[in-house]
Amino acid sequence: MDCEALRHPDIRLHRRVAYGNTLLQCAQIDSFISEQVDAIIVSPNDADHVQTAIARAYKAGIPVVVADRRVNGDEWTAFVGGDNYSVGLLMAEWVKSVKDRLPETESRRSTLHVLEVLGQPGSMPEQLRHQGMSDGLTGAQGIQVNAVLGCWDAYNEVSKYLDQHHDVRAIVAQNDIMAIEAAKAVNESPYYGKGSVHIMGVDGIINGLQAIVDGDIECTAAYPTRGDMLIHTVVQILTHQPYVRDTVIPTTMIDATMALPLLRQFEVMMHDLETMQMVHALSEKNMSAIRMDKNILIIAFIVVALLLAVALIGVVWMQTKMQTKINDTILPQLEDVQQAMQLSHKDAMFAERIRQLVDEHLTDPKLTVEYMATMLQLDRTQLFRRVKAITGKGPTEYIRERRLIRADELLRTTDKNIRQVANELRFSSPGYFSKYYKEYFGHLPSEQ
Repeated sequence: MDCEALRHPDIRLHRRVAYGNTLLQCAQIDSFISEQVDAIIVSPNDADHVQTAIARAYKAGIPVVVADRRVNGDEWTAFVGGDNYSVGLLMAEWVKSVKDRLPETESRRSTLHVLEVLGQPGSMPEQLRHQGMSDGLTGAQGIQVNAVLGCWDAYNEVSKYLDQHHDVRAIVAQNDIMAIEAAKAVNESPYYGKGSVHIMGVDGIINGLQAIVDGDIECTAAYPTRGDMLIHTVVQILTHQPYVRDTVIPTTMIDATMALPLLRQFEVMMHDLETMQMVHALSEKNMSAIRMDKNILIIAFIVVALLLAVALIGVVWMQTKMQTKINDTILPQLEDVQQAMQLSHKDAMFAERIRQLVDEHLTDPKLTVEYMATMLQLDRTQLFRRVKAITGKGPTEYIRERRLIRADELLRTTDKNIRQVANELRFSSPGYFSKYYKEYFGHLPSEQ
């Protein structure tokens, strides 16, 4: 939001933070109404109670852009955010994939016990994600879901549940922070231990990506919150341009193959954003100094009219120079960052397509670079460049890596021996399989 606001010198952002307190957030919205602000952007804590304050602003003629979380009712100007119901469906698909990955003997005769860690009670994301997951699991056999309220104390709530139930095989948390807290509870539990429970989070924030890289959680559902789109929508509304009233940002699953490249991209973007904020702070300081000089010159005008005229010319020149500096230096950097964010989302979607294509054909002899290129409608050179840019590996290496990960899972969860696994996953011989396995995991398959 800050970066997009730099494009519009006449915009001033005023913030209020409610820290999860619904009554405080309603009071803050009423405060904005009394201040007669031009527009309000709000990410509501509660779908019902905050809606009444939003409706008051809306009826007062103030455009209200609802961000991230939906509210009940229709008295708002625009919405920009993710589809939490689709996030819930993605959570359900992941739970079913965990069930499918269980050893055949265990999968057929036992129930997959799942713990859902719920978010803030009454919030629309919590309701929609839970509903989407429930609907997605309708009709699924052998899956039992129980829930705890993780909101502000996920670690203790999950720890208490694990102390009383020793059959949990999967945990779905409604945000990455609660997923990380749940992983900590699993790791420290005397009945479980690290890696004994499959864990999924939601949001795709930096902490969540790092937890995937560290092996604490298995995956997360990306939930982008485009602050730049919020400011752009406000500008369209205030300048009476056409705008989209309901903008839904799609989500995707991020696993271990995507987390590290995305984490690196985020780190680069955060560094660029910090640099731009420093430049912006410096420009604001300079503009503040200019405004102070202007006031002094206005007072001086009472004494010497000639000095005022000279000084005003100087101020105008300095302001023009500063605006030129912003146009030539800051705005190009903003465009680069926004393009990087858009490319990051496209890369994530492409990486998910590659992963799905490869995982669906791990045992298929026709899984070759040429086959991948054909299925993705790319030539061999384009495929190599895109896969290398996203994963750091060539297509052949990526296929081998996914087969090794699958092989390790089969060796750990089934009775198949090294030769059977090597043959099933299309390695030319057990010897070559063992060689590549040791290069990737650091030990021979027989040593696990």
